[in-house]
This record gives sequence, structure tokens and C-alpha cells, in this order.
Amino acid sequence: MRTLALLLLLGMFGGCASTGPCGGAQRPVAMVTGYWPPTNEMLRAFAAGTDWEGANWRGLGYDVYAFFPEFPPDGDPTNDAIGEAGSVGDSDTDFPVDYQETSADFWRIADACTPRVLITTSRGGAIGWELEAVEGGHGGSGSPETDWSSDRNGEPLPSQGTVDPRSWAAISTYRSGNRLPSALPLAEIQAAVEPAAEVSVAIDPNTSGNYLSGFMGLHGLYYQRITDGVVAAGHIHVGRDVSVAEAERLFAVTLETVLQKHPTP
Repeated sequence: MRTLALLLLLGMFGGCASTGPCGGAQRPVAMVTGYWPPTNEMLRAFAAGTDWEGANWRGLGYDVYAFFPEFPPDGDPTNDAIGEAGSVGDSDTDFPVDYQETSADFWRIADACTPRVLITTSRGGAIGWELEAVEGGHGGSGSPETDWSSDRNGEPLPSQGTVDPRSWAAISTYRSGNRLPSALPLAEIQAAVEPAAEVSVAIDPNTSGNYLSGFMGLHGLYYQRITDGVVAAGHIHVGRDVSVAEAERLFAVTLETVLQKHPTP
């Protein structure tokens, strides 16, 4: 009876079952995702395993779990041809840079972990720490899949039938100027991160774009929109030249700001 009550409590407040991608969370879950370095490396401490540091992180009442791809053999995606696992991520890991696999992985993990907080991240260009204000709204002429750039991984664009129905609903609904606003406390994050940053910190009034960054960012916001109990979601672009050490530091400040804004029940 006590076990059943615990499972019901975890389901109510954003925990997950004892098996699966969250590995037995005992508290509400903050789910964070990355793509290319430095984002995958900055989140490594939150990856489930023997060195996982996400349990009741900083005493804020959340178990933090991270999911991201690996780039064999050396972790550097810049020295492999586009389409190879070393460039776009190993398909045996989470979130290779591919629409179909991102869709499948996102919903598998989110359905299992039922996060209360969901922060997605990806690598950007010559920028610093960029908080994205909105997602979606691209294109609008033709079918929704044509709103997106090819992932150049030998796969089709994110079309109906090749992605999860919820992914298709998201990209079909939020296009042609119809966008979802970030559900992160952007101004508070910016104010907290700037004193700790050696790079620029900005709130971008535009979207994460029409490639995998924007695709993932839209997924996080759409999940928050259709799921009860999700109190925060949004996307962060991390510049390609931001060091892993700084990215780790700035993400910790960001995450702490978000979790303090939304204390657990």
C-alpha cells in the first residue's frame, strides 16, 4: 500500500518509475537536454549513472536528469563527415542530430520521466549564452515539413508518419507566425547569469531557428503546453566557442534560478 502511494505521489508531482531513463527519481524531475558540444559536456554530471549528481540538486527538491548524444570516437563532431556518427551523434545514444530520432527519444523520455521542469539546450554560432524567447512560427507555405532544414543525415524531413504524432502536431500548429513563448523566467536568468559570465548573455527575441535546435526547443514548449504540472520550459543556445567549464557554471546558475522560481510542492 505504501509503495502504491509513493508511485501515485511521484506521478502527481513529476517523478518517474523505478526503471527507465530517470532511473528511479524520488523527487519531481527537472529534465535537461543537449546536442553538440559544449552542451552535452556541460550536462554530463546530470546523466544517470554511477557519477550522477542530480539527486535533490543543491537541496532544491528536484532530481535533475540530462540526456544528450555522444560523438565517437573522440567526442569532437567537427572532424567527421556530416552524416557520420562522429558528426551527428551515435544513434545508440539519446538525441542524435536527426529529426526522427529526436522525436522518438524526446517522447520516450518525457513520457517516462514526466518532468516538472524541462530545459532544452543546443550549440549556437558566434554567440555566448542566448535565452530564446519564442519557438515555432517558421515557414507557412506548403506542408509543415518544408518549414525545416534538412538534417543531412540521410533521413527525410520531419513529416507526418516519420515522427511521433505529437511532434507533427507541434510543427503543424506552430508555424506561419504562430509561435510559443518561452516558459522560463528569462529576465531573472539573465540577471543571475551575467555577473558570472565571461561571454555575452542575451534574451533573443527570435526563435532557435528551423534546424534541430528549434525543433527541440519547440518540443519542450509544446510538452509544457499539453501537459499538466509542467511549470517551466524553454531553450538556451550556447555559443560554439564557450568553454565547457564556463558552460557548466552558467548552466548551474540558470538551473538554480529556475528551480528557485518554482519550488517543489
